[in-house]
Amino acid sequence: MSDANGKNNEKIKSKHNAESKESFENNLNNVRQMQLRAKEINNVSASFCTAKWLQSTVYLHNGFTHSCHHPESHKIPLTEIEQDPSALHNTSFKKLQRKKMLDGERPSECQYCWNIEDLPGEHTSDRIYKSTNLEWSFPHLKTIQDFSSTKNINPTYLEIAFDNTCNFKCMYCSPDISTTWMDEVVNHGAYPTSQNTGNLDWLKNTDKMPIRHDEKNPYVDAFWKWWPTLYKDLNTFRVTGGEPLLNQNTWRVLKYVEENPRSEFNLAINTNMGVQSKWIEKLISSANIIKDNISSLDIYTSCEAMGECAEYIRFGLKYKDFLKNINSFLTNSFEQNRVHFMITFNALSVTSFTDFLDDIGKLRRKYKPFKKLDRTSLMISYLHWPQFQSVQILPKDIKQSYAAKYLDYINNYSIEAGPDGFLYLEEVEQIKRLIDFMLVEIDEKELLVRRADFGKFYKEYDKRKKVSFQKTFPELKEFFESCL
Repeated sequence: MSDANGKNNEKIKSKHNAESKESFENNLNNVRQMQLRAKEINNVSASFCTAKWLQSTVYLHNGFTHSCHHPESHKIPLTEIEQDPSALHNTSFKKLQRKKMLDGERPSECQYCWNIEDLPGEHTSDRIYKSTNLEWSFPHLKTIQDFSSTKNINPTYLEIAFDNTCNFKCMYCSPDISTTWMDEVVNHGAYPTSQNTGNLDWLKNTDKMPIRHDEKNPYVDAFWKWWPTLYKDLNTFRVTGGEPLLNQNTWRVLKYVEENPRSEFNLAINTNMGVQSKWIEKLISSANIIKDNISSLDIYTSCEAMGECAEYIRFGLKYKDFLKNINSFLTNSFEQNRVHFMITFNALSVTSFTDFLDDIGKLRRKYKPFKKLDRTSLMISYLHWPQFQSVQILPKDIKQSYAAKYLDYINNYSIEAGPDGFLYLEEVEQIKRLIDFMLVEIDEKELLVRRADFGKFYKEYDKRKKVSFQKTFPELKEFFESCL
């Protein structure tokens, strides 16, 4: 190596180290600020969460809703939206949960966060992450405290599913969220698990059968009545599905934003990024048209494994095309736009999880931060339903082995580790809490039921989809065969 090349490499390394140090210090400061805000949240009550007032997910295709994505969704009474379309969010059930929080009672529907908060040691649950968010949540704390739990309030963060049209049938999904899942279950029936996974009778009995996209839908009608008023109060509007790029209402929202600029408005779209390239190109075109009309456009996509493992979990995915579409969006849309990876960690994620993190690391190195924010982010949640797909059902030795591997990984690839680091403090914390969760042992009797379901499900999964669990996950072959 020449002296000139050596000096140039040293300059690059020095610059990278400086950028890494600045990112680390900014991140550390953010964590400290979050901890201070968390005290204010807990001063309201130990079970208080602003998401119950300000965040909502509404499934218009079957009329269900929940605040944040963790609690089980509940039915929206048609009589309530007839009186006020904002009842898509402000249901009588949700108001009751708000009162419980103000009284310091833990709503049972929020068990996801209580599980995290009750783990040994100190762990930050999504209740705190959401409640301390500076854009759509924490600034409204005083308003909520002064607001009666019985009054209607417009959310500042709203997620809407217009219908369940989808080109994927991910293993942990269901017919009410994916039309391809629905088609499979109609043709082949429910899976032979103890829970009859994909059971259409259960959907009918719980009133969760989706309204077809070509049928009149009173929930969609109520949304568009509410929309002009709602739009003025929203900080973030997120379209989900199904696959939203395959729904005309998504493009109607984009057109509305084009015609009604709001500089403080953030638009987000949950997309599998596995649709035909023409839809990705249309998304890029729309993003560029509205770039000056809004604050940001964020793409949320889901994946929790790499390569063939990811394709097995998220059936319909072509992993190389997935990465190609993400690169295309980041390259051809404006730098304020970001892609966020939602990782639903499950039993089949263990073998290629760090390989997938490597691919995210490559994206972070390729696309430089915009206003000190990486153009790619990751959020790690553990899968808790179906229970037989949870990482907790794996044998203790397998879980311990991968837990050690993940700890080594975050030690080597955290921002503070050096020039190659790309994982921030909160991401390291998320992986650590995931490790703690995966190592929790469950009741032996319950474990036997879940493992039996694991074997039944994936044996049928392979048969229907003409794939092979053993070939895709050789590291779990022996465990899988023990479940049959």
